[in-house]
Amino acid sequence: MSLLDAMNELKQKGFNPKEGKEYNPYEPIPDDTYLMSFDNATHNAKGDRDFLMLTFSVVQGEYEGRQESIFPSLAQTKANGDPMPNSVIARSISEIQIIGETLDNPVPDKCFAFENETEAYEAIAKALQPACGKVLKVTIKTTPNKKNPQYPFRNYTFEKQEQPKVADAKDPFNGTGDTIDINDDDLPF
Repeated sequence: MSLLDAMNELKQKGFNPKEGKEYNPYEPIPDDTYLMSFDNATHNAKGDRDFLMLTFSVVQGEYEGRQESIFPSLAQTKANGDPMPNSVIARSISEIQIIGETLDNPVPDKCFAFENETEAYEAIAKALQPACGKVLKVTIKTTPNKKNPQYPFRNYTFEKQEQPKVADAKDPFNGTGDTIDINDDDLPF
């Protein structure tokens, strides 16, 4: 990408230096309903904690191309070592299973039948791989976070969407009867 390409991208995104606000392509997508594609489910680690990351991309509208990542946690302990409330884990399990159902790719209960979250994350990421590329409607709604107001909660609802039709590519020469048998003597080398 050249400097001119970067400048053109800024202009397309509505950047105005007179407003005094720096352009941030990673700024969260505003609350609304979006048509998104499910891009990936990955099991990652940072430090001594691992996590599941579900990635979606907006496929039409003003925010087309922007990504939204969701990090449902199955951690059984908090960062400070206290036990994680069952309600928090249950909410994450329900969110994962709702996403699977919305994508017509159910996440089976056996993906959660492990003693630790690491194995569960691996099983869930594998179970969701066939759904990559499917589209769905995602509604994003933020709510205040009393403990950390600078990090509001992002809440999601998911809705099934009719999948785009894939072109049926057929061999245009199949069945024409115009076939030629070629042997080694017909080749110039």
